Amino acid sequence: MKTSTIAEAKNNLSQLIHQLESDEAIHLTRHGKPVAVMLSESNYQKLTHKDNSLYQAIQQWRNQLDGDSALTNAELTTLRAASQGREFSWDE
Repeated sequence: MKTSTIAEAKNNLSQLIHQLESDEAIHLTRHGKPVAVMLSESNYQKLTHKDNSLYQAIQQWRNQLDGDSALTNAELTTLRAASQGREFSWDE
């Protein structure tokens, strides 16, 4: 993972853009804490493409699993129904 301070990024923007073109994300920091990520246009498009939904990502992951290790819809429903959740109160 490539990191750069905001000040370094400001002074070396063209160099960082060349690094981004090789598909390497760059994490920007301020006072040592991560505050932003710079991405190549191709990686940005992959993340924001309308067909790139969470549901589709989960389905792709499930399709990659072996048939024996994937949970069936019935198993998922049973697991969800068995969950008791957590206690909650609006009072302090």
